[in-house]
Amino acid sequence: MGTRRNYWPLGILVVLLIGLVLIIALVVVAIRYAPQSDTSYLHQHTYTDSHINDMLAQYQAFSKIYALSLSSGKQNLEPTFPFYFNPNTPLLWLTSNNNQLTLIVHKNNLEAPSLKFTMTALRPRQKPILIGELACKQEGAEELCSTPLFNLSLKGNYKLLIKAVFQGADLPLIQPAYVR
Repeated sequence: MGTRRNYWPLGILVVLLIGLVLIIALVVVAIRYAPQSDTSYLHQHTYTDSHINDMLAQYQAFSKIYALSLSSGKQNLEPTFPFYFNPNTPLLWLTSNNNQLTLIVHKNNLEAPSLKFTMTALRPRQKPILIGELACKQEGAEELCSTPLFNLSLKGNYKLLIKAVFQGADLPLIQPAYVR
């Protein structure tokens, strides 16, 4: 009778050797292509996270002196600080061509200084559209600031970023808009 050879031990040994080679290859690849320290995300958001209380205090000081409303035709909405922005914030309806908005600045203190405003239209995954600096004129306790005529080529959702220069710093305000 012939002897039958059993190849199970060789099969197990081959599987173990293949596993060992794969583990060594993975370690070599992990060492050679180690992830680099990517602090761009942290750098971008650390300032906001660490200064949010200062930003809120600045917005509250602004709110005590000024009240803003953004009007377009029949709509009259109050732009909000980005911290308070939520999905229920009402939309400002715009058209594709010849939009002109008026920012009405109500001064609670008549001796309050005039502010400078700039407006930018933001759309996800697109380059921001600079609408420009708002031209303001005084009318009693109110200041009317008008945008130049502007066109928005794409229909859909936008966010209007209004930057007010208040106490030497930019104060951002957001108003969601929809172009039909």
